[in-house]
Amino acid sequence: MRRARFALFVLGVGIAGCGGPNIPPAQPYATVQGRVYDGATNAPVAGAVVTGSAILVSTSDADGHYKLTNFPIGPNEVQVAPPAGYTAVQSQYAIAPQKGETLTVDIVLKKNP
Repeated sequence: MRRARFALFVLGVGIAGCGGPNIPPAQPYATVQGRVYDGATNAPVAGAVVTGSAILVSTSDADGHYKLTNFPIGPNEVQVAPPAGYTAVQSQYAIAPQKGETLTVDIVLKKNP
């Protein structure tokens, strides 16, 4: 009986500690997504490496789509490294996502001659 009461006490203390003032609030993040495509043909481009906030990385898929989740809010930038055979029309995009926002940044590439 003493063990059961002790176990309930420990369980109660553990539950009471959840959600206390020492637990930090959820971080304010956004999502940045878009499409990488050939500016002349509008065809999707796979294999472009899109980087954000210096550590978030996504590679465009067969449909040219990419997605960067848990993107920090506020002034930042998205950069693109095109796959072989392409050049970025613009290699950096200045953005300032807000908390909870899903921001779309489409990236135009130019096929090398």
